[in-house]
Amino acid sequence: MPIGTPSAANPVKVLVVDDSVLMQKLMTQIIDGAPGFKVIGIAGSAEEGWDKIQELRPDVVTLDLELPGRHGLKLLARVLKQDPLPVLIVSAFGGPGADNTIQALELGAIDFIEKPDGTTHTLESFMKHLVGALQRASASRRMFASRRESAPVRVAAPREPARMGGKASFIAIGASTGGVPAVQVVMRDLAHLRLPIAVVQHMPPGYTAKFAARLATATGLDVREASDGDRLKPGMAVVAPGGPRHLEIEERRGEFVCMLREGPLVSGHSPSVDVMFHSVARSLGANAIGILLTGMGRDGAEGLLAMRKAGAETLIQSGETCVVNGMPKAAFEIGAADRVVALDQIGAAVSNLLGERSHLRTA
Repeated sequence: MPIGTPSAANPVKVLVVDDSVLMQKLMTQIIDGAPGFKVIGIAGSAEEGWDKIQELRPDVVTLDLELPGRHGLKLLARVLKQDPLPVLIVSAFGGPGADNTIQALELGAIDFIEKPDGTTHTLESFMKHLVGALQRASASRRMFASRRESAPVRVAAPREPARMGGKASFIAIGASTGGVPAVQVVMRDLAHLRLPIAVVQHMPPGYTAKFAARLATATGLDVREASDGDRLKPGMAVVAPGGPRHLEIEERRGEFVCMLREGPLVSGHSPSVDVMFHSVARSLGANAIGILLTGMGRDGAEGLLAMRKAGAETLIQSGETCVVNGMPKAAFEIGAADRVVALDQIGAAVSNLLGERSHLRTA
């Protein structure tokens, strides 16, 4: 049976690390009730969590960051460094919790969900999101197994020689599960180009502004949560705000303008990568580069195809370097990708591409 396929006969083994007895009981009830998942242990502290990981060998760990002594992040870092496996963060909403959660995702946590607070984050929504997050964590297990085995990374060759057009003046990036560190790597490696960048990373409200601030620190770019009417300039990047509005990019008299528009879910998401990519295809045509990174589902695949048909260059993250190879794979299958590139080589690939285009213009 494939490693990412849970079943009743071969359930995904989950360790719950949380110091609240109430949350331990609630999560055990939800997880044991989800098809293909089984709680095999509970820990109330970081030290106990590490011991249980070594003893029980779970497939997935759920982790509350606010453990006694605030050692949740330390446990996460230790697990990902010494014994990599998918860790799902179960966090309090907003405030310092948002900062800790973004830091946890940067370290390599697979995903996060917010604890129920009796208001907007209800028990019903918590149950739904916990099961969905566990499914995403299960789908990522192959990646973590390869890290433990130190498997070599294969970089796929381009599907075909890249079509060269005019000089790209804009970069559009989409990501979901596992995307926080991936977006950081790509933007850090693209920062020297000083091109305007728009990012759609699936996140709920209250987190995207924190994510943008941490990207600014990591890359040296002017990164902010997008506002309606923002004008993107060289060296500036925007992150689509979490919530009911989609981010679109329009070109007006040589300026790139952010438009936030309310609308239904597209490809299951709001904001949607597809919506942003489609807008870039309409407004910029060949003068853009589209990059689709790790994530579950297929959001971004159709939009990336639209960009490619409009003449833009399109890159997807190689499956071997994705936490979850859903969105890039979907794009590959419909012919939306010009190039398939390992995560740590995307920046160089874009730089080389721009150099190639510049060479053609002067030849």
